[in-house]
Amino acid sequence: MKRYKMLFVPALLASIASCAGEEPGEVEKLVEAGTVEVSVVAVAETGSQVPARVVARETANLATRGSGTVESVLVDVGSSVRRGQVLVRLDGSGVESAVAQAEAQTVVARRTYERLSNLERDGAATKQELDRAEAALRTADAMLEEATASRDYFVLRAPFDGTVSARYADPGDLAVPGRPVLVITGSRGVKIEADLPAAMADAVKEGDRVSVLAPDAGARWDATVRRVVPVIDLASQRFRVEATFHDTDAVPAAGSFVRLEVPFAAESSVWVPSDAVIRRGQLT
Repeated sequence: MKRYKMLFVPALLASIASCAGEEPGEVEKLVEAGTVEVSVVAVAETGSQVPARVVARETANLATRGSGTVESVLVDVGSSVRRGQVLVRLDGSGVESAVAQAEAQTVVARRTYERLSNLERDGAATKQELDRAEAALRTADAMLEEATASRDYFVLRAPFDGTVSARYADPGDLAVPGRPVLVITGSRGVKIEADLPAAMADAVKEGDRVSVLAPDAGARWDATVRRVVPVIDLASQRFRVEATFHDTDAVPAAGSFVRLEVPFAAESSVWVPSDAVIRRGQLT
């Protein structure tokens, strides 16, 4: 029995000694912490990117100036149009009746004036009667001119060369003033529009060179700022900037969303070299 106890004690002491060097939670001791250097404060000259859109230089929403039923739509989406071309006609039967009535009144007023003019020369009519006949003729001419001009209210013509990009009416629909019937996109190319934050008001001006990026396509184009609206919107605190592409070949189509990169000085910040960062486990 005594011999067994003597063997057990040395084994227990060896086990305790082996666990002493692996205390849970103990951090490795560093002989030397190391020396690090931090770079000087620098201003990061970066290009600030803001959302932008590509739009046509000319766009027109065509609506009628009078109410009426659409009689015919002579174009469709994608149709090329020329300036002055008739695109839509409304039912103008009422207008034609008004023109015919004004023409008849003008004929009667002119004959009356000519007859009284002859009678006034012969002394058979007074000057006052002739003046009334002349006033009636002028009124009839004005009414005829107004009725003739109203014909244009029932015809829509292309304001410039371009393409029909939207159509909102078919024959039989009711057209009312202010409601677009067609949208025409001009053929004079596209431009870029972007709303920049107010903080960049002094960072961009007309004539500046900027870059246009299409992140999805990985493409980039050079552009020039052509217009800066010097008014900041109260609600959004942004102002409008317009730019044009240097090269018009292979540019995004009107309606595309891109990003406008404008040179902008960021706030000062401290830069730390990557080799000056020491990591120990999850600590930096």
